[in-house]
Amino acid sequence: MKRIVAVADTHLGSWNLPEKLVELIENADFVIHAGDFHSYSIYKKFADYSLYAVYGNSDEDKIKEELVEEIVFEIEGVKFGLIHKGNYINQFHDLGYKAMEMNADVLVFGHLHRFVLEEIKGRIIVCPGSPTRPRLSAASCAEIIVDGRRVDIKYHVVQPLFCGMEVFERMRGCL
Repeated sequence: MKRIVAVADTHLGSWNLPEKLVELIENADFVIHAGDFHSYSIYKKFADYSLYAVYGNSDEDKIKEELVEEIVFEIEGVKFGLIHKGNYINQFHDLGYKAMEMNADVLVFGHLHRFVLEEIKGRIIVCPGSPTRPRLSAASCAEIIVDGRRVDIKYHVVQPLFCGMEVFERMRGCL
C-alpha cells in the first residue's frame, strides 16, 4: 500500500504550508504537485520529498526549465497522468479523454484551485484544489491510497480558508 498526497496551485513565495498539509506530506510515500508552485525555492522544498511534478502557468522560468508540462508514472501498478491545466468549465469529459490518451488510470490536474473528483470512462480525474489560494471552495488537498489495483481518494480541508462561500460554520467539524 502506498499513500500519496496530491496538491496544486500553492502559489507561495516562502514555505508557509498549512500545518495539516505538512503532516499529511510527512506521512506520505509520495507527493504529487500539479504545478503553480510559483517560486523555485518552494519547488525545491517539495523536491525534498518523493515528488512527481509538472510546471504550471504561473511558475518561474527556472521551474519550467526543470519540469515538463505533463508526465505519466506508475505506483503499485496504477498509471498516473499529471498535468497542470485541465478544463475551465464544470464538465470534465475532455480530461477523461486526456487520461485515455496518456493511458492513465488516474489523471491529476490543477489550475482550478478547487477540489474535483470524477470518474469518466473508467478513468479517475482529480484536482486536489489549492491548499493556500482556493477559489469558490475550501483550502484542500487529495490523499490517494493505492493498494494493489485499488485506488481510494480522500478530500482533506487543510486550513480554515475559504473563498467565495459562507461555509466556515458548516465546515467547522471538517477541520
